[in-house]
Amino acid sequence: MERINGIVVIGLGYVGLPLAVEFAKHYPVIGYDIKQKRVDELNTGFDSTFEVEENSLKKVLSKEQGNFSTPGLHITS
Repeated sequence: MERINGIVVIGLGYVGLPLAVEFAKHYPVIGYDIKQKRVDELNTGFDSTFEVEENSLKKVLSKEQGNFSTPGLHITS
């Protein structure tokens, strides 16, 4: 059986989002939040709370949504 290593961050607020972005620089990460509006905003690369810089967020957002084998960030609700 193939083992896939990755990280899931639950809650993308002032602690979770910066943590997810930093982890996503080195590991595949799924960020989960229950607020659909927040998820939609983050998936565009914009953080209205300004917890992370826009260029940092955009850099780690995975272009292949659901790909859990390479570093990057997939945000879902």
